Amino acid sequence: MNKLTYILLSGAMALSSCGDWLDVKPKTNVEEGDLFKNEQGFKEALTGIYIEMSRNNLYGQNLTYGYIDFLAQRYSVVVRGETEDFSLPTWYEFEQSSDNTVRFTNTIWSEAYNTIANLNNLLSRIETNGDAIVTKGYRDLIKGEALGLRSFLYFDLLRMWGPVYKDNPSSPSIPYRTVFDRSNAKLLPAKDVADSILVSLKRAEQLLENDGMDLSFPIYSETSKAEPFLRRRYKRMNKYAVKAELARVYMYIGDKANAAAYASEVINAKKENGGKMFALITDNSTDHLGSTELIFSLSMDSETFGYEMENNFMVSNWSNFYINGKSRINELFDTQVDGNNDMRVKEGAGFEFSVDGGFTLKYRQNNFSYALNNTMPLIRLPEMYYILAECTDNLKESARYISIVRGSRGVDDVEFADSEEKLYNIEKEYRKEFYAEGQLWYFYKRHGYKTFQFCPLEKELTEANYRFCIPDDEITLGNIN
Repeated sequence: MNKLTYILLSGAMALSSCGDWLDVKPKTNVEEGDLFKNEQGFKEALTGIYIEMSRNNLYGQNLTYGYIDFLAQRYSVVVRGETEDFSLPTWYEFEQSSDNTVRFTNTIWSEAYNTIANLNNLLSRIETNGDAIVTKGYRDLIKGEALGLRSFLYFDLLRMWGPVYKDNPSSPSIPYRTVFDRSNAKLLPAKDVADSILVSLKRAEQLLENDGMDLSFPIYSETSKAEPFLRRRYKRMNKYAVKAELARVYMYIGDKANAAAYASEVINAKKENGGKMFALITDNSTDHLGSTELIFSLSMDSETFGYEMENNFMVSNWSNFYINGKSRINELFDTQVDGNNDMRVKEGAGFEFSVDGGFTLKYRQNNFSYALNNTMPLIRLPEMYYILAECTDNLKESARYISIVRGSRGVDDVEFADSEEKLYNIEKEYRKEFYAEGQLWYFYKRHGYKTFQFCPLEKELTEANYRFCIPDDEITLGNIN
């Protein structure tokens, strides 16, 4: 695809001497050949890819708490300083996309495929120059992370531009490229893309088998014993992040047996001392993001992230991500049934309220551990329980998995009378648990919901209302055939 360009050449990052491997500063430009002459260059190239993913056009905003959550009607409808009104049905008419819609979707497409191009180049360089990576285990680690990140990006592109998979898996979806060149690409059937993602994730799983999984959340007086490049694996595409992503993809294609198997593997993972690798929190009054639940997250720009989030989530109906009206919040979190003690919406814990409404405290992260500051969650432990709940046909067992998460949040257990109640309760948990994380829209699309909470369309949703359009330039310029 002609629009894919290698961007790390002008953005290679040096590892800082401080503890966090992603606490980086820019340095002067380097030639691509020089970048991959030694192990440090491979580390810098991988670091640059994480930084690209953390920018606002991708997971820094659009694909987490931003655009993708606006489509799920998570906030107030008017964005400060802009003209977007996300209560308008036109936002869901992708085939007749407005300039505003195209501005979001084209940018996501371009940024994601540029990042994939960089990953393909990195993977190619590992094959040709990989002997430069001299530290034992690092070659497998870097390659495993790169394959996992590429699969992660491709899967989200498939979820956005692909069909409602359960209804139309053979429909042409997106290009899938594994080489770094300028040859034309073609739209592959969704099933073929999903199969390719699974193959890549399985290879990443093998390469990351010996991942040390340092998950420490030190206070300021502590330092992790792990080498800097191996620290804070919850901010990297780690061994269990790959397994969790496999659970997601298998859930997407309807392979419940494999989805449940991988979700269970993540839930039951143990540390060397026998403790749980990941654990549900029961108090988010200071640990707003749930540190021990993070399976995969991104480290954001420490100089701007806190300031942006302070302005985005604040008690003001002019803030970008504020919910006007307490009644809307109560409906979103179903407080009439579940009460106000649910820590996901509890005042001072999950939410902060004003007279008119409120906003999430999920991104106020400076009260727990400096290691958690400026963190964007991408996969968290509760999702694995919800996958198990969805995969089993036993209603009591399904309710038990959901109740495990609800109990940790301070909410009563649930029971189902039938499969319809089961799906409603799982949807409600996605609504509450992943608020401002970008997962709810994908849930609606995967199940082909005809409408959803606060949906502005008066007619029933069809696949066309869920499926982003390929950028015109990609077709006009012949990048896709």
